[in-house]
Amino acid sequence: MGNDRISALPDYLLTQILLDLPTKDSIKTGVLSTRWRNLWLSVPGLDLKVSDYYPLHQEVLTSFMETFMEFNLGSHLQKFKIKNDHFKYNVCSDWIATAVDRGVRLLDVEAKNVLFVIDFMPMNIFQSNTLVSLRLANVEIANQDVVVSLPCLKIMHLDNICYGEDGPLVVEKLISGCPVLEDLTVVRIYYEDLETMPVLRVKSQTLKIFHYMFKWGMPTTYFSVEIDAPELKYMSFRDSQSDKILVKNLSSLFKIDLDTEFNVKFGGSPLESEDLRKRDIICGFLTGISSVRDMIISQPTSEVLYHYSKLEPIPRFYNLSHLQAAFSSSSLQLLPAFLESCPNLKNLILNYSVTEEPEKIDFTTVPWCLISTLEYVEIKKQKMKVETGIKLVNYFLENSAVLKTLNLILTDSPMTNQESESYKKLLTSTKLSRTYQVIIN
Repeated sequence: MGNDRISALPDYLLTQILLDLPTKDSIKTGVLSTRWRNLWLSVPGLDLKVSDYYPLHQEVLTSFMETFMEFNLGSHLQKFKIKNDHFKYNVCSDWIATAVDRGVRLLDVEAKNVLFVIDFMPMNIFQSNTLVSLRLANVEIANQDVVVSLPCLKIMHLDNICYGEDGPLVVEKLISGCPVLEDLTVVRIYYEDLETMPVLRVKSQTLKIFHYMFKWGMPTTYFSVEIDAPELKYMSFRDSQSDKILVKNLSSLFKIDLDTEFNVKFGGSPLESEDLRKRDIICGFLTGISSVRDMIISQPTSEVLYHYSKLEPIPRFYNLSHLQAAFSSSSLQLLPAFLESCPNLKNLILNYSVTEEPEKIDFTTVPWCLISTLEYVEIKKQKMKVETGIKLVNYFLENSAVLKTLNLILTDSPMTNQESESYKKLLTSTKLSRTYQVIIN
């Protein structure tokens, strides 16, 4: 028989390995040998999914928790993760409070669904000197007067936090009470029968990464989001529900992933010329992120920006060097105007989804970036026989003076070499750039 190298490891290494497993799997290792029988009790953390222990009664699971905590009496916990996806009562608060008192560094609490189960958080989680990572999902923070002091917290994930009758300021205080916070995720979900934060204010002097999403719903309530983060480097912004979006002090922003319609609902007359307030919000947002170097734009966002560009000029993005944008048949008309706002663009990736031939596009305008800086163009979903697609390819070949690579990713079936050469002949450009190569996939 081969040597059991894993069992030869010291206990402190084995328990660190078991720490990465769900607790139910950690317990199962006890059948391996006498050495492993009670080793799970020494693991410096728990990862529990309540339904994994069903049909155990609540009292049995409580006894299990007490046994584990007593065995580790006096020791610090590294991780406490619990998903209450079965009990319809708040059975977890005492366990969470105990974990915080034991100096837990990573705390992850999730209720089954906010419509059916709401777990109220114990107040000591807001005054932990050891927490480094905190995730709360489908829970309620009900005490607006709580004092927040989380001096070591660097990562926080807030997913569908309800605030009860005391007001939404708890979340704002939670963010501001983390002096070294670097990575924040906020997910808002609108339910008609539950209180949802009408105003989200994210103000942090240390925040570097921000993921934001506002899901679902057809809200009748006024919602807004305000972001003030001078050290922010990356932002993922996915929100089509908020009526007001305000960003400021984002001069350090390097990359943004943008998927928003700015609450502009298309149907008949999108973004009317007299809607000055909505135009000001869009202009303010674009100006606020104008220092960005890398940008991803979704198709819904490009649709809004297309209509906006017919009313107002797109603000300049002087630092933008990499752009990935999705266009439909209609919003493709935005492309020349948007490229005009990116005078130093080097890399462009287009997701070109063609459902029909778009209206006539002005391919006579030549933005400055095509003449001076654009080196790489990639066009995805390019259909071989679509006339506009071929014109688009030729547009770049004819006008890009420093282009090095044009990469076409076709939606048609893979072509033979002969078909590929035939397709290249369709590109009747004058080939302004003499050093480019065309790659067809």
